[in-house]
Amino acid sequence: MNSPVVYITITGMILSVLLFFYNEGYNKANRYLAGFLFLSSLFYLIQYVFIFSHSLKAITWFAAGLPATVYLIGPFAYLYIRSILRDNTRLSKKDHLHFLIFIVVFIGTIPYIFSNMDYKMNIARCIESNDWGSLKYKPNVIVPPIINRFMRPLHPLIYAIATWCLIFNYKDKIFKNKNHSYDFEVIKKWILIFSGFVLMATLLHLTMFINSLLVDGKSAFINQSYPLMLLFSVLYLLLMVALLFFPHILYGMPVKKNESSFIPADVSNFNKAFVHTETNTEEISIDEINAEKENDEKYVQLFSTEYLTEIQKKVDKWISDEFYLEADCSFVKMAMQIQIPQHHLNYFFNTILDKKFTDWRNNLRIEYSKSLLEKDITKEITIEALALKSGFASQTTFNRAFKNYLGVTPSQFIRLKS
Repeated sequence: MNSPVVYITITGMILSVLLFFYNEGYNKANRYLAGFLFLSSLFYLIQYVFIFSHSLKAITWFAAGLPATVYLIGPFAYLYIRSILRDNTRLSKKDHLHFLIFIVVFIGTIPYIFSNMDYKMNIARCIESNDWGSLKYKPNVIVPPIINRFMRPLHPLIYAIATWCLIFNYKDKIFKNKNHSYDFEVIKKWILIFSGFVLMATLLHLTMFINSLLVDGKSAFINQSYPLMLLFSVLYLLLMVALLFFPHILYGMPVKKNESSFIPADVSNFNKAFVHTETNTEEISIDEINAEKENDEKYVQLFSTEYLTEIQKKVDKWISDEFYLEADCSFVKMAMQIQIPQHHLNYFFNTILDKKFTDWRNNLRIEYSKSLLEKDITKEITIEALALKSGFASQTTFNRAFKNYLGVTPSQFIRLKS
């Protein structure tokens, strides 16, 4: 188990660093997630060093204030879930109290950090020895060792319970929301999985702490707690795998758009007060308009407005370059051409534009062929040649797409135009 633990913790740290610094377009709440992953990995590595390592130098280094990071794990998990549910990452003045215990405990370790090596080595020998529970030295001058030991498992557990209370308070937004999009369902499940992992991890930590009080010596503790450590390793590994294989998790909870939300030009028009037909103009009541707006209301991801604008500009440039006319034009190729990750572009089409890529691309091609037909292009080339020129693989596909978009076939369009 020893080597896998090290690899898992290092992987978690690397993943958290990447998530923190390469966060373009994502919700800022993911920085809380990055902090949670990094601190959880660090604390897990510290426990590994204290329990399994026989290196006094390693124990000495890890004992220098790093164990205090356990008091940040709970707050970061809580703030992450709260930021997603509230769509707000800002901290109020009261929110800074979440970090008070960490600050106090860390300040208490400062004298240890600057103490002489002999003192540090004595503490390391106590931690490394089989009689590790009877610590004679005080690495923290503010918090007594016995209180610190009790607080470490209880503090994250309190925040884990507070996170579930938060989910209960927002149960309507999570469970009664009418948005049944794929992204929404992924985020909803992720919130429950992540909060469940945090609660399970804190309960495992508390159980191992109780074992340390009941058993006699480190060796007995390792034998008693080994299955719990293995279970935690598996759960933590699955949590990281979920992040790697389901990037939609990073989008944040989809929220209702408002006036300041990013709305692309081709989906920004709401139902008008008057519906014009070929024969008459029917006036619609204000209540009907509001009802239609409510029914048609889109949901947008927590991508930043700037990032959505950047995607829209790149899509517009792609259209102006007429890449959609290429015979091998595909979603994957478009993502490569405009240098936007596929899952970002996929969401942009499915949720922001509310269109399938193939339909959207074919409509652009039909508009192009329509403009040529209006210029009597058929006097120069056949309809089959026009289909190939517009990017379609065959005239049959061209005819079907043309009729789906305009309601008539190309031949019928030519006759109606003439």
